[in-house]
Amino acid sequence: MPLPQASPARRTQRLRSTLLLAGAVVGSGCLTLGLVAPASAVVVTPVAAPVAAPAVPAAPAAVAADTPTPEQLAEAQRRAERSAAQAAQAQVDLQAAQAQLDALAAQANAALETYQQAMEAKAAAEQEEIAQHARLVQAEAVLAEGKKDLGQWASEAYRGGGTLQEYSGLVTVLQGGPTDDTASTLASVKRIGDGRSNAVDAYEEAQRVQADATQRAAAAAAEARTQADIATAAKQQSDALVAQQRTQVGALAALQAAAAGTATSDAERAANLAAAKAQADAAAAAAAAAAAAAAAAGTSGGAPGYRDYGAAGSCTGASLSGYANGLLPRSALCPLWGAPNHILRSDAANAFQALSQAYAAEFGAPISITDSYRTLAEQIDVKQRKPGLAAKPGTSRHGLGIAVDLGGGIQNATSAQHLWMDRNAALYGWINPAWAQNRGGQFEPWHWEFTG
Repeated sequence: MPLPQASPARRTQRLRSTLLLAGAVVGSGCLTLGLVAPASAVVVTPVAAPVAAPAVPAAPAAVAADTPTPEQLAEAQRRAERSAAQAAQAQVDLQAAQAQLDALAAQANAALETYQQAMEAKAAAEQEEIAQHARLVQAEAVLAEGKKDLGQWASEAYRGGGTLQEYSGLVTVLQGGPTDDTASTLASVKRIGDGRSNAVDAYEEAQRVQADATQRAAAAAAEARTQADIATAAKQQSDALVAQQRTQVGALAALQAAAAGTATSDAERAANLAAAKAQADAAAAAAAAAAAAAAAAGTSGGAPGYRDYGAAGSCTGASLSGYANGLLPRSALCPLWGAPNHILRSDAANAFQALSQAYAAEFGAPISITDSYRTLAEQIDVKQRKPGLAAKPGTSRHGLGIAVDLGGGIQNATSAQHLWMDRNAALYGWINPAWAQNRGGQFEPWHWEFTG
């Protein structure tokens, strides 16, 4: 059956609905494609595209814990520069201190030598005074005997009718009258003869000796007083200089510690001294054993000149009064530390021990000794072999037991050992005397003397 036909109005309404539906579909599709944004569409705020994060670098290898930073390196450099400056200044200070010590040592040595010479001159003047007093006593004894004879002659002249001139002249002589009268009277008596001439000559000589001895004794006494004053002043000066020198030695040691590598540590000094003491003890034991073996064999001794004088430092020696140079009894002298075959006067030996031990702490061995006390016979022998160096026999300080000749480097005036001695020996009363430092003449850097 055919479908009924719609009216025109109805067909128009259907067409409108179809078109609206198609438009809605198309609008929806366009919205979906983003081609048209209808006014009624919801606006969505766009999300900004994320900025790509920078690539994270790979973790570096671990830094070593002891690798310094640039700041640490800079600070280390600054410290090094400060240390270098301090070390340089320490060296400057050290050189200045060494120069000051050298000057003090030279002054102390000179003062000690002046003291030594003054004391020796004083002793010589005192001996001269004693000798002149002895001459005076002898002359006065001769005069007394002569006056006895003259008195007898005066009595004979008075009783026997001698001339008035002769009698009065003899009385003048006996009463100690003027010299002119005495000389005239003696001349008259000599003319008389009768064997009196020789007696008168003796009386005249006794008068001359009396006057000369009196004058010389007075001069010697004055010289002794002068030298005593010089010795006292020199001793005071040397004591003050040695005290300054000792202080300067301590200051120098501190500066040496500040100047890198120039100071000997306390541990090194102790080790050096211990080694030196062992060496000294071994030398003493060997010498004692040699002496004991020689005694058992019935011979005179072990090492040449050795005798057991007791331990160094404990030896007190004995009085040397009345003994001449080079004739000192060996039993009155003392052995030297580290060299027991060498001997000196007791005070010199004990001072030398202290010096040698201080030296050993620095150099690791006792002071090397080549000669010490010399007998008169030994001095005569040395003088014959070395006429230009040895002192006249009977005048050497070796013969007094107060001088040594040294080796082990000290004999070289430019060595470290000799320089140490120059700076320190006076602290212990030892000097290298001025005459021994004369490079243009008698030069003996090995010769050292004790000043007391």
